[in-house]
Amino acid sequence: MTELQDFLYELNRYMNQTSVLQDSYKRLSENEKQLVLAQSPNGSSPDALYNQSISWLNSLQEEMGIKDEEPY
Repeated sequence: MTELQDFLYELNRYMNQTSVLQDSYKRLSENEKQLVLAQSPNGSSPDALYNQSISWLNSLQEEMGIKDEEPY
């Protein structure tokens, strides 16, 4: 496996984990959500992290000519 393939694999895992994080975040109360966002290192919500990871992965796959059977 090349280093770039390894990176894509890990980015895919990151995207899957941000989906789990997003689901957990949605179950929080409004006060808990505000606490989480206030402590976020870059101010990004779990929704934003998930969407960014999808975009990043899809862009890399498109640039590399990788066809994913299940677009995100």
